[in-house]
Amino acid sequence: IVERPYQLRAIRAVNEALEASRRRALLVMATGTGKTRTVIALVDVLQRANWVKRVLFLADRTALVRQAVGAFKGHLPSSAPVNLVTDRDSDGRVFVSTYQTIMGLIDSGDDKQRRFGPGYFDLIVVDEAHRSIYNRYGEIFDYFDAMVVGLTATPRADIDHNTYRLFELEDGIPTDAYELEDAISAGYLVPPVARVLELGFMNTGIRYLD
Repeated sequence: IVERPYQLRAIRAVNEALEASRRRALLVMATGTGKTRTVIALVDVLQRANWVKRVLFLADRTALVRQAVGAFKGHLPSSAPVNLVTDRDSDGRVFVSTYQTIMGLIDSGDDKQRRFGPGYFDLIVVDEAHRSIYNRYGEIFDYFDAMVVGLTATPRADIDHNTYRLFELEDGIPTDAYELEDAISAGYLVPPVARVLELGFMNTGIRYLD
């Protein structure tokens, strides 16, 4: 599923953290370096090792949910991914959801009526993890008794201390990091180029009509 050295290193770093009885990990990976593909490979490793049976993958937009489902189908079809936004009844080994959808499923009915109990998932993958702790979504990680792996493209220096605290890490020290500068120097990405776009109202101003 993956073959780049930094992707394999990230998977090893998470495995080592879990073997050391740490139940949370945070991966910082620049956009375009294959975060989703890396975590799919990680899921494959953990499921083959019988460490993980069912996985919950969380994203903050329905478009990202669809992309993740497609990626799991393409790279790990045996995981039988389920899009919980559109299908709340099917069974699989990987469930992909928005935060809002899984919160609704947690809050619906009493304990006997809930689709997912606290021990249903063995692993939760959190996409864009730097945004996951805000508002009431932090309750998801209190409710489920599962290992948690976060993914973010935000440079580690820009991640606030609350995110590191959620993943039980020291500020500025994720489980593994592969940032934009690393990817550019290795030739996996090209340097960004800034373009100046002139907008009409900036040149001519705005005139209010009576």
